[in-house]
Amino acid sequence: TWREENFCVEEVLRKSPCARSVFGLDFGYVNDPTALFCGIADEENKRLYVFDELYEKNLSNEEIYKRVLELGYAKERIRADAAEPKSIDRLRSLGMSRIRRAKKGADSIRYGIALIKEYEIIVHPLCVNFLTEISNYSWEKDENGNGINRPKDEFNHLMDEMRYAMEDV
Repeated sequence: TWREENFCVEEVLRKSPCARSVFGLDFGYVNDPTALFCGIADEENKRLYVFDELYEKNLSNEEIYKRVLELGYAKERIRADAAEPKSIDRLRSLGMSRIRRAKKGADSIRYGIALIKEYEIIVHPLCVNFLTEISNYSWEKDENGNGINRPKDEFNHLMDEMRYAMEDV
């Protein structure tokens, strides 16, 4: 389940001292946006707070680094799409020393979704792209119109990054 709610990051961290920040990055360019998911995972209370995002097309690696730096997250541990090792290496050389490849493998999508379903997701109203994606995220259907266990490849950029960000939780 998820809901939109105005919250203060410092207050969430004060109330839940075991909560920690989680970040995920997806590379896009022309057709898809580069997307940065910024959240706080509260494992004890099974809550995931979405507090910030980057969602922009046509960014070079240098521009991605600049945007992440401007947002204040360049020193955070960020899990990034493993399909772009060259981009990850470039961002690391620019100063994002804690960026790491996300783990991908058989059933990693379903496993990640199952993990996130255990959490209540609380989305800050400023995260308009995340709100759009989570409101429209849906599953593929077979030729008979029955749902199959695979999400559609649309409205999924920040959703994928949420999965990457939660890998270490």
